[in-house]
Amino acid sequence: MRRCPWRWWVVLLIAAASVLPFDGAISRWVQGDLALRGDFRREFETAQQYGQGGTILLVAAVIWLMDPGRRRWMLDYLAAIGLTGMVTIGIKVLAARPRPVLEAPYGFLGPLRGWALENGAAVYSWQLGGDLTSRLWSMPSNHSAYAAIMSVFLAWHYPRLRWLVVVLAGIVGLGRVVVGAHYPSDVLVGWTVGWAMTWVALRYAVGVRGLDWVWVRLIDRSATPAYPVLAAAEAARRGREGC
Repeated sequence: MRRCPWRWWVVLLIAAASVLPFDGAISRWVQGDLALRGDFRREFETAQQYGQGGTILLVAAVIWLMDPGRRRWMLDYLAAIGLTGMVTIGIKVLAARPRPVLEAPYGFLGPLRGWALENGAAVYSWQLGGDLTSRLWSMPSNHSAYAAIMSVFLAWHYPRLRWLVVVLAGIVGLGRVVVGAHYPSDVLVGWTVGWAMTWVALRYAVGVRGLDWVWVRLIDRSATPAYPVLAAAEAARRGREGC
């Protein structure tokens, strides 16, 4: 996990490119023959909140109460959210891919072409805050990206949870396709972005070091950066746990 897993990122992107030609057929099949209803569908919809606001607060509360030594590492989680958010929005605006509800799986519009509305107007992917803009933000899947953030963070600090959090991220991605919010390739790209940005944030302690930089340079020049102490404590802990 701590070594750069770029090969897996490449595999995910190749998988996204490979499944792209079949996105429309898969979506129609899932929404038709494989459509979920009742409690089973509601369970999928609920599971997709893994990695979203409520579960982030829950995980943060558990770490704060049960593992005080790792409280400050949550700053890297926040950094991962910021990095992932910037990258996903950038891709969404540039790709401008209509969501499955618009039934145009290969209609990548780009930022200069708009989607025509019934009233003759058009909506563009760069219209941030527009009520209809999200219909052109199919790629990548934000839910999948943020599920990957949570899974990578938890697997990084709690290796014994690795396979559990991988399954949870997988359920989120599958759920996005099942409920008709995204195509399979959107999910794969979302996983890749979330995983890559979180690895960067954790590997280089972007959040912890960022706070150190702000604190020492702008607030208290005599303060001692927290990162070296935290890194030493984390290394010692992993040595004791055999991780």
